[in-house]
Amino acid sequence: MIVEDEYLVAMELAQILEDSGYIVVGPAATVAAALALLKTTSPSACVLDVNLRGEVSAPVAWALKERNVPFILSSGYKQETIDSEAAFDGVANIGKPAQPDHLVSALADLLGR
Repeated sequence: MIVEDEYLVAMELAQILEDSGYIVVGPAATVAAALALLKTTSPSACVLDVNLRGEVSAPVAWALKERNVPFILSSGYKQETIDSEAAFDGVANIGKPAQPDHLVSALADLLGR
């Protein structure tokens, strides 16, 4: 599942993951859209942006944790900003823009592949 508000970034992430054999759900561009998508799908993992159109994606992170869906962050925020939100504790940030090899490797590690 991809939760990213910038359309071109979301499409790039999706293309990288699809080229690596993953089936992509989304993208969702807002907290509300991501939460709605989680009600109808059961993703194996998620790539989550921290800021979705000016709203912190913490509610999505909490929902993912409640459903035991592992996730990584793809954010340009500094680590201390991310660390200030409890929903993101212990979650790896692959940065933005995400490097394809780093994204695929982080997702594979997350899924134990």
